[in-house]
Amino acid sequence: MAAPRPWSSLHEDLLRRIILLLTCIADRVRASAVNKHWRLVALQNPSPLPCLVGPSTTLTESYRIFGRFPDPRPSLSAEGRAERFCGSAPGGWFVVASPHGRGHIRCPMMIRAAAISAAPSSGACVVAAITSTRTTMAFCRPGMECWTSLPAKMTARPNAQDLTYHDGWFWAVDSDDDLFCYKAELSTSRQTILHLAYGIGAPRTDMAHGEIVSRYLLPSASGADLLMVRRFISPATGRTSRSQVFRLQKAQEGRPASWRVYKMTRQLLFVGRACFKAFDTGHAGNPGYIYFLDDVYPGGPHQQNQYPCADAGGWGYSIPGEIQRCLPSAPPSDTSSCIWYHH
Repeated sequence: MAAPRPWSSLHEDLLRRIILLLTCIADRVRASAVNKHWRLVALQNPSPLPCLVGPSTTLTESYRIFGRFPDPRPSLSAEGRAERFCGSAPGGWFVVASPHGRGHIRCPMMIRAAAISAAPSSGACVVAAITSTRTTMAFCRPGMECWTSLPAKMTARPNAQDLTYHDGWFWAVDSDDDLFCYKAELSTSRQTILHLAYGIGAPRTDMAHGEIVSRYLLPSASGADLLMVRRFISPATGRTSRSQVFRLQKAQEGRPASWRVYKMTRQLLFVGRACFKAFDTGHAGNPGYIYFLDDVYPGGPHQQNQYPCADAGGWGYSIPGEIQRCLPSAPPSDTSSCIWYHH
């Protein structure tokens, strides 16, 4: 009877399946260190970490986060290169605004950011968008010919900064750290939008005169918590200087909802306008890390002729005042700011 093959020489197909199941970064690193065979298979089946995409009318380029070298994914047609990217989601999905309108949902408003409730192929997909119209929120689903705006009786803050889909609702955050929740049930015969508002504020922070605060929403790696990231841009340099992370504590036992300081142990966050993802690093002692994009424009995104990728980098929870310019340097875009590609 032949002796069993050692773990170090597993068949490539079986090993590939194992590698793809490793969503924890630390586990992938350990697997790659077994031997050359394991490392080769791991390199051929990259981690689920997102890529950095720089949209352009000429050539849309994609870069891997670690290694700073180009990545051939996603493969976009020439028609898709002129479109403005408004959001992304796992599975390689993008929400784009097209200047051509061929085969797209008609969109008369300016979309600033957009999120989806499920993959468009699932049949349960609803798209929510922060717009530059008076209502500031709009909804649609694949197959519909137009967007549905909020009913007149529903208010939406004109200063909404970001949105995400979490726990069955679309959540939007404004410049006062308040939350607005929406659930859209859309069909050709019926359109219903439910609305909730949370008037809450995060703990006060000392700020320099003219300092800009940009807010981002995303679910935690486990999906149990809704997180808000505050990003501070220095008025002197025009660059990110620090970040803060909070967790939503929902109302309970007579206590109102509130933002609580979130300790990012084991968390790796990728934040951007409606293009977010949180990962569990697997290290209990890991203090947490945030990667952010250059997507803050004092005059608003619709007033930009070019979208630079200069103020992008990383921030570590253990060293609050240190910003690392560690992301690949992409040329300015003429269509929209850089975006995370979640393959």
